[in-house]
Amino acid sequence: MKKNLVLAMMILIGFIFGMSGSLWAAESIQAGVAAAVKGEVKAVTPPGKTAHPLKSGDQVFMGDKIETGADGQLQILLLDQTVFTLGPSGGIVVDEFMYDPANDNGKVKASMMKGIFRVVSGKVAHKKPENMSVDLPAGSIGFRGTNVAGIIDGKRSTIVLLGPVGAGRIYVTNIVNGEVVGVDIDQAGNATIVEGANSAPTAVFQVSEADLNRIAAALTQKATGAGTDTTGVNTGATSLPKGQVNAQDLMDILNNVDDLNQTSTIGAQNAAQESAKKDAHQTSSQDQGSHSIKSVG
Repeated sequence: MKKNLVLAMMILIGFIFGMSGSLWAAESIQAGVAAAVKGEVKAVTPPGKTAHPLKSGDQVFMGDKIETGADGQLQILLLDQTVFTLGPSGGIVVDEFMYDPANDNGKVKASMMKGIFRVVSGKVAHKKPENMSVDLPAGSIGFRGTNVAGIIDGKRSTIVLLGPVGAGRIYVTNIVNGEVVGVDIDQAGNATIVEGANSAPTAVFQVSEADLNRIAAALTQKATGAGTDTTGVNTGATSLPKGQVNAQDLMDILNNVDDLNQTSTIGAQNAAQESAKKDAHQTSSQDQGSHSIKSVG
């Protein structure tokens, strides 16, 4: 009798855990789409543990952990038109996403794990800037509707405001001795460095051409030398200019990375807009409310 009871309990526990995994899969909501994918790019979607290849046009879900290989690049276009661009050996987790396309209310939160990246804020940040943030290995970035790039070397992060000139700003913070300490950057080309845990962001300084060149090399086609993405579409992309390149040239390149991948980006934007409309319609039909999701664990 006891053996039968134990067996029944084991079956019940297995059923409950199996159902929890199925419920997560059924409730996974698209946060965006991948675009301009080149080289090795892999994603892990909770509750799964196994990485799967990510191609241009593939959906990106809440909680996805996405990493690029040594030759990898991609853009992630969220449904509110926030754009993340990752260079080789980069990593990101989309921690939290909430977006109502009817009024642009929502929340965007992501964690940059490693590598070189660029972020262009979308509709959520433009509507309510405090509702978008990007965490770093140490510290975080708050957005005021702008374009920013970064270099992560271990726990050390260099953060650069790209522009556009005269618009937008960022606030880079870290927790030092239990208190939030930060710097405000409102001039394109200015930067700060967070050395690691319990380290205050450095005083704002003019970014070096060496760092701009490093960022541009990682985020443009030079990393792969090819003008096609994983779908085989020619993006019309170009490499960095040869010879002498000044800081303004590099800033222009970084502010126009999307133009280098125009075909893929337009396709991703269309897919994102259609998905947002479809999801909003389904949610409205179910409970007349906007959808939201949070990363689990």
